Amino acid sequence: MTHSRLLNVLWILFLLLSENTIAFGQAGTGSSIIKNRKNDMHSIKVLIVYQSKYGSTKQYAEWIRKESNGDLINIEDEDNPDFAGYDIIIIGSSIRVGNIVIAPIVKDRWSVMKDKKVILFTTSGTPPRHPKIQSIYEKSLPEAIRKEIKYFPLPGRISSESLTLWDKVLMVIGKIMERDETLKKDMGKDFDGVKRENLLPLFGYLEEVKASLGQKEIR
Repeated sequence: MTHSRLLNVLWILFLLLSENTIAFGQAGTGSSIIKNRKNDMHSIKVLIVYQSKYGSTKQYAEWIRKESNGDLINIEDEDNPDFAGYDIIIIGSSIRVGNIVIAPIVKDRWSVMKDKKVILFTTSGTPPRHPKIQSIYEKSLPEAIRKEIKYFPLPGRISSESLTLWDKVLMVIGKIMERDETLKKDMGKDFDGVKRENLLPLFGYLEEVKASLGQKEIR
């Protein structure tokens, strides 16, 4: 009986130790995945490149930098940025005279950027959802590039006091030539549509991209 009881006790101890070992192993594995995932997320490098004349695009770019912990480059200060070392490239530009100003640089450097996740945002006095914005986007960049880019048009800012004489002349000419009466009515008026909340869809997409890249690193 004593021998039998001893065997039973040893068997119970064995089961308890086995259960604890398995539980510990599962907890350790889960913790490791979270830690690795966190490290991968932090290792994803983001570059924000922007062009800005009156400050709207710059303001958005700075907000994106704070949100993404990315590097920030003003293309006017660094006209040949090194895109190779980054996983995500966010490009910001104003729209002037019916063109995305930074589009020529995107086309010129696309061979370096094409294998990365690329996000483009633009600022303009034209409402972001107006068909004219999509038309400008399609005119500025070829379809082969557009299909690889996630595009976010954003409201800009206009202060007549800060405009150069030449831009005031362009504004007058643009108003004369504009066929959309709603746009024509508001052209030349001061407005400020630059708000951080306009970037929420972009921030959401950026987190999705980071998560996707992090999962690829884990695999």
